[in-house]
Amino acid sequence: MKILFLTLKYPYAEVAGGHRIVYQRIRYLKESGHRVGLISFITDETPEEIDSLRPLLDELHLIPHPHRNIWTRIFHDYLMFFERPAVFWKVFSREMMEKTGEVVEKGRYDVVISEFSEMGQYLYKNPYLSAVHKIMSCHRCLTASYEKYQNMHEVYWRLYYKSLPQMRILRQYEFNMYRSADRVLVLTPQDRFTMQYYAQDLAVSIAPSGVDIDYLKNTPAFEKQQIVLMTGYMMDPANEDGAKWFVNHVWPELKKNHPELKFFIVGSSPSKVVKKLAQTDSQIVVTGEVPDLRPFRSKAAIFVSPVRLGSGIRIKVLEAMASGLPVVSTSLGIEGIDAQTGLNCMVADTPKMFIQSIEWLLTDKDLSSRLAKNAQELVAKKYALEDGMRRFEKIIKSVVEV
Repeated sequence: MKILFLTLKYPYAEVAGGHRIVYQRIRYLKESGHRVGLISFITDETPEEIDSLRPLLDELHLIPHPHRNIWTRIFHDYLMFFERPAVFWKVFSREMMEKTGEVVEKGRYDVVISEFSEMGQYLYKNPYLSAVHKIMSCHRCLTASYEKYQNMHEVYWRLYYKSLPQMRILRQYEFNMYRSADRVLVLTPQDRFTMQYYAQDLAVSIAPSGVDIDYLKNTPAFEKQQIVLMTGYMMDPANEDGAKWFVNHVWPELKKNHPELKFFIVGSSPSKVVKKLAQTDSQIVVTGEVPDLRPFRSKAAIFVSPVRLGSGIRIKVLEAMASGLPVVSTSLGIEGIDAQTGLNCMVADTPKMFIQSIEWLLTDKDLSSRLAKNAQELVAKKYALEDGMRRFEKIIKSVVEV
């Protein structure tokens, strides 16, 4: 098959968050003998990062990520009365629209896959796009995410007020867009339930991801340190909110009880909110992007996923488990993973339970080791990368062969 991907961020090997799933999909399809093309937005990727993906691609086109001035963004975020909701408009590019149509026409692709909901707009009402099979990979339902912003009592105020005007047209636009696709992909059964709650007529398939266990095992050994680790794409509102909630409500008590403890926030594009968390506390470290996450996992004592927003499976949690790190997470942060609190993770949805769970793991080494070992076995049994990728390939074939 000839398969074209449209991506929001350049999916090189060490990219964080859901973008790593895109990299894994491209690599698997290429190694399985398919021809793969990519049109991607780029921001500040290095030449080395860009070149690292080229051997997996038969065709590559790079387009600068759209930039809007602050006043235009405010107008669209808070006073918007347009057909295209602001969350889509902020990544709208006429060049991307035209390039998608041009590449599909010249390359005679069998199917185009838009990764992340925002990229689905380039397959929806695109006047430059000829007839082609279309798959929209939804890493999170935007409508559901914005409704969560409104319903949470404590959430960053900018997200709350931005969500109010969005909701007027977001649901209609997003689900009409999905209906125009041959198939919509989600990562977990919970995500499929959410999508069909809003639109029962959608053709939705679960394309689970997994982790490269051999790659994660090939980690240099470091002496364990008193480090609590959080990773992810730190511009993501879910990660930004989670980091802020952890520092405000969990960290003060932990730091008081464990003066040597450090909190590492590791991941690309930390927002101003995230950077500010470390400015007044020398024991909070915000690294920004790093070339390899494995050394950080190897040194850490505990991995945390204090996620309260968003949806989809968290690859970072699976990777932490596969790396032998005990995990403390909110229910949402571990959603889609068949884990059980007290057996292979600790689940905590209140500051008090989050603090207590970390305290147990810091002071009870047997408990920490047992949870870590059980989590590794769970990932090896149910979340090996190869299994998820085979299912992904099978779904694509079913769409193309209709």
